[in-house]
Amino acid sequence: MFILRMKGFIIIANRNISLITLWLLFAGAVIYNAQNQDWHKSHRLIKDDVQNYYIYSAAAVVYHNYRLEEVHSRLPSDAKNNIWLPRHIETHRYYSKMSMGMAMAYAPFTAFAHYVLVPLMNYPADGYSPPYKIGLLMSALLFFLFGLWHLRKILLKYFSEHVVALTLIVIAFGTNITWYISSEATMSHVYSFALVVYLYRLIERWIAKPTFGLTILTGLIFGLIVLIRPTNIMFLVLFFTGGAFIDRVRFLLKNYAGLILMMSAFLLVWVPQLIFWKWVSGDWFLYTYNDEGFFWNNPQIISSLISYRKGWLVYTPLMALLFAGLPFLWIKYRGLFWQVLTVLILATYINSSWWCWWFGGSFGNRSYIDIYGIMALSIAAVFQAVANLRKSWLNIAGTLVLATFVSLNLFQTWQYRMGLLHYISETKVTFWKNFLKTDFQPGYFENLVNPDHNYGVKGFYYPVTETTVEEKKILQKRVEINRAYIKDYYFRKAAFDKNVQELIKSGKYENKADSIYSAWAFNEYRYFEKRNLF
Repeated sequence: MFILRMKGFIIIANRNISLITLWLLFAGAVIYNAQNQDWHKSHRLIKDDVQNYYIYSAAAVVYHNYRLEEVHSRLPSDAKNNIWLPRHIETHRYYSKMSMGMAMAYAPFTAFAHYVLVPLMNYPADGYSPPYKIGLLMSALLFFLFGLWHLRKILLKYFSEHVVALTLIVIAFGTNITWYISSEATMSHVYSFALVVYLYRLIERWIAKPTFGLTILTGLIFGLIVLIRPTNIMFLVLFFTGGAFIDRVRFLLKNYAGLILMMSAFLLVWVPQLIFWKWVSGDWFLYTYNDEGFFWNNPQIISSLISYRKGWLVYTPLMALLFAGLPFLWIKYRGLFWQVLTVLILATYINSSWWCWWFGGSFGNRSYIDIYGIMALSIAAVFQAVANLRKSWLNIAGTLVLATFVSLNLFQTWQYRMGLLHYISETKVTFWKNFLKTDFQPGYFENLVNPDHNYGVKGFYYPVTETTVEEKKILQKRVEINRAYIKDYYFRKAAFDKNVQELIKSGKYENKADSIYSAWAFNEYRYFEKRNLF
């Protein structure tokens, strides 16, 4: 009897293996965060970009005041000292660099923390005490579950239970999303990942049956996705791909009334933001990034994908599987192929064109996490193709390889938390020095390269003013601490670089991974050379 029951249990589990996997992944994320208790740490959960996202939520729910200058004056000292709010040059009113999308996602959980957790836990009702961090962490974990739930539904339409289970493991614990469901869970990425997956399902359902309710909901969700991150407007391509392009266009034209309604719902989400910008600046649209922007004619594609600083595929190598899956999608699911390919191309171009293509401090290139739900289709296609071969040895070998890379991701996530992977200054030398190490290796800090943001914002990447920590130390011993003299030294150093010499001879730019020597730099070099400043 016991054996029969066990067999029955195994059969049921086997038929629902992807669902079981989903709950195990979610449980793992919850347990990890519960053990860390980051809500008691000042440098976690409400920090850096999150402060700028969250300020709107705190202002509305906790302080009931839309005047951010007044809210800022009432913040706890630690929060006040670590957030920078720009002041409009004409109205002198404060605003946040970030848009309100994340604040809208946070708001229900901020309210739960403010009205339920704070009284129960007896902490200050200031918007930044541990109960509020717990509330935000709850939001991230629930969005993570929400995203995996709908991703599973999408994948099961095309692939087997076991393939879907394996794909969910790769996405959740085999990519840098792992970091963003743990130590920096309240950043925007897991929210965007989940909402994009949900939008994908909504579009599928809307095209099958464009009801009034689906039309409104699709518009609202799309509006929120773009308000979280404006470049997510690129997911508009999902309306045109997934089926024959001409058929999709005809369908959209036929349902123009629904599209107008959907656009209205989209804009409805943006109303609070537009009103706030109008109040701050007098204009309905306010570009809040000042001199930061895109360099569309100089995308750092190679750097974005494979540089040691933040290369997407260097720090998340399992995502390379999506390229292997494209031929299988082309053969069997042509519509899915075009969805994956167009989203991949747009995301790569947009992310690598942003002036800060490394996207500040992060584990790997975090900007790609938003598209993981779409890329999962291609990864699953690889797994399904291998499974269809029905070769036991191949399945075993493939599982071992995947387990190795998932383990590597988990280990490097731990390294990143411990500082063994630098948040912004990794190089080829430092990456391999600490590879699979549990302690800092000699020469690690000396070979870090600090990105020069002053040059990056102008579109000059790895310019001649960037150097390793050790080189700076040597320079400072030889020359007085004077910016002009240091600048001269770097131009002189660049002049003897082979790439520089080739550029001078050819008169062309030398643009490769992590390196661009601009004509501007050489004009500066000539300037210093002529004045005998070397």
